[in-house]
Amino acid sequence: MSSVRIKLICRQILLKLTGKGLNLEKLDKLTTSKRLNFTRSDTKAIIAGLEFILGNAAKHDVNQNTLQEELMQLGLPQDTCVAICKGYGEKKDEMRDYFKKESLKLPQLKNCEWRVDYLISSSEVKSLRKPSVRLNLHLGTSEEDQDDEEMAFEVTPEKFRVLINELKIARDLMKDL
Repeated sequence: MSSVRIKLICRQILLKLTGKGLNLEKLDKLTTSKRLNFTRSDTKAIIAGLEFILGNAAKHDVNQNTLQEELMQLGLPQDTCVAICKGYGEKKDEMRDYFKKESLKLPQLKNCEWRVDYLISSSEVKSLRKPSVRLNLHLGTSEEDQDDEEMAFEVTPEKFRVLINELKIARDLMKDL
């Protein structure tokens, strides 16, 4: 397979790795030829291999020259390595930005407010006399431009003690990691 074909195939794979989609028709045209004589599984292997190499190289912030040397050590011809690495060098930052945007992000606890209420009675029960713990959790992402989400709930003192105990256990388990 020529380095020009590899470069065009890499361009399509890089479009997928930057979130712009994969044009299967172009890939099919690039990989089917009487001269190449590839089976469908050969084509899938080429695409999967290039996607794995390019995606992991970007994820681990491998520079273009190092990637080229590693590909040559695998036995690929130099012109093929140059063709792969040229497209990689052009799209590396865009791939990293896309991966960062698409990665799983859990909300962070920004602030916690609490208060203890003592319920004397209600409209339904004349004599209630039960304490209640109200928690307001302010959750947000690490990005500064988004608003925090507030989550409020009430629990009984017994459930609150269980919650605190389980959070301490979770914290201790995380320290061991």
